[in-house]
Amino acid sequence: MFYMLAQTFWFFCAPSHLGALLTLAAAVLLFLKRQRAARRCAVIAAAILIVLGFTPVSMWLMRPIESAYPRQPLPAHLDGILILGGGTDGEIYASRSVPNPDHGLARLVGGAMLARQHPEARVVFTGGPFPVSDPRSEARAARDILIGLGVAPNRLILEDRSLNTWKNFVLSRALVKPKDGETWAVVTSAVHMPRTMAIAAKTGWPMIPWPADYLTAATFHYEPGDFVGNLERGDLAVHEGIGLLVYRLTGKAH
Repeated sequence: MFYMLAQTFWFFCAPSHLGALLTLAAAVLLFLKRQRAARRCAVIAAAILIVLGFTPVSMWLMRPIESAYPRQPLPAHLDGILILGGGTDGEIYASRSVPNPDHGLARLVGGAMLARQHPEARVVFTGGPFPVSDPRSEARAARDILIGLGVAPNRLILEDRSLNTWKNFVLSRALVKPKDGETWAVVTSAVHMPRTMAIAAKTGWPMIPWPADYLTAATFHYEPGDFVGNLERGDLAVHEGIGLLVYRLTGKAH
């Protein structure tokens, strides 16, 4: 239920979606000859799309989030590596044997590289069905990809039921039963790391952050012509800000 409510809310409230929906509303209102209301919708839609798509605002929103947990030197020993699913489409992978290029693939590459550096560590991937309507879980696709990237099958542990970050931690912890004093690293997108670390703290499972991919450079670099990329960064930054707030309000994050 929480997952479906979150997805429905985000469909209507993602800044780029909101801009498109308001543009559609303006067209409908114009057709109905409600010109004043149509004008208001059009102005708000244009403001959202122009500000996020053609100004540095999306970069200003994203960079502090991605910079919150940079990679740090790792200890000599790791007991485990937790890789969070990021939307690798199990249906696409099952039908084409090729993963869809999204942030989930970058997490798998980052996790595989970390696993190669620490052959002593258990490797846990956590991610439920994606799409949710498809019975093939993201974890099954991730297993094949991780093995293809050189991770030994006997090191892999799959959690294939979780549909959000809170469940990633709760179900994975119940599965692997980490002991007190163990050293674990978590691999996820840089923009997702603040929420991830807040949930890790709440669940009492200490983690070393290992961000796998970034959408902004450490130094300021803005491309005014990258309209789609700027909208994506703006959406992700707002998504993570709202997500962290909701998780804290519902007692799922510190």
